[in-house]
Amino acid sequence: MTTVKEQISNLLFTHECIVVPDLGAFVTTTISARLDTDKNVLMPPSKEIGFNRSLSHNDGVLITSLAQANGISYGKAKIMVEEFVSEVMTDIQKGLLVTIEKVGTLKKDAIGLLQFVADNSESYLTDSYGLTSFHFTPVVKMQPKVAENRQVQRALRPVGLKQIAATVAMVVGLFAISQKLDSPVNGKHMATASTISFATPTQSNVVGPSIEVTAEEVSAAIEHEAVIEAPVVKNSYYLIAGSFKVESQAERFLSIIHEMGEEQAFVLASPNNRYRVAINGYADKGSAVEELNAYRQKEDFKTVWVLTQK
Repeated sequence: MTTVKEQISNLLFTHECIVVPDLGAFVTTTISARLDTDKNVLMPPSKEIGFNRSLSHNDGVLITSLAQANGISYGKAKIMVEEFVSEVMTDIQKGLLVTIEKVGTLKKDAIGLLQFVADNSESYLTDSYGLTSFHFTPVVKMQPKVAENRQVQRALRPVGLKQIAATVAMVVGLFAISQKLDSPVNGKHMATASTISFATPTQSNVVGPSIEVTAEEVSAAIEHEAVIEAPVVKNSYYLIAGSFKVESQAERFLSIIHEMGEEQAFVLASPNNRYRVAINGYADKGSAVEELNAYRQKEDFKTVWVLTQK
């Protein structure tokens, strides 16, 4: 037999308000899908249950449906509801907690009135039947700092010698103009405008020595520095492990040599249209012969030889 508590729960799926005569009404409110950003939970649509003590007039819905569910008369169903309300009020007066499964709990508050706490375990919204709460991990989109990186790269870019020379020339020119504007005697200051003086700090009564460097000397030093280059050592002797007419064959043999641990090996193109796999290159013949004797001690390089190609 279906109890009054069970029938209340069943009716909440299809009705927005279920009145329990002489007790109150359970009222449902449809809640849209919502997002809890604190817990990162997406909750489906549902019905929120509330309790209204003022709606206690019998509308016949609960009693009629209870009679149909149990196959009894309306009078007997009415008696079942009255007995249920009597038990609930007795327990509440005793300070006990009355629980209606999947609906909520009823108890007496501090001033003796009914207080209802909803049970959210059941949605009661048929449109969202089968849907459950979904926990997700938020995705934070990182914005690439392209502009900042470019600025850092630009700031760290080395300054060329031409830029240094241009800067020095500009400083000298500004110095000459300032000297011309400061003094009415143009001849004296124009003679010294093409120099830059670096004075050693001195006391008020001591005249320190000064060092004068002309703009021409600065430019000459910069040009001299630009001409200086590290000597290039050219290899003229090569330790050859294989010689081929086709470049692709030489490349395949080179990959084998690399797998054998000789990662410095390379393909050397010769003037006679030959592609030779060189283990290494040397600037002098003595070093090449010394390496030749060392490699011929190895089982896989007994046939290596020295090529002279300048």
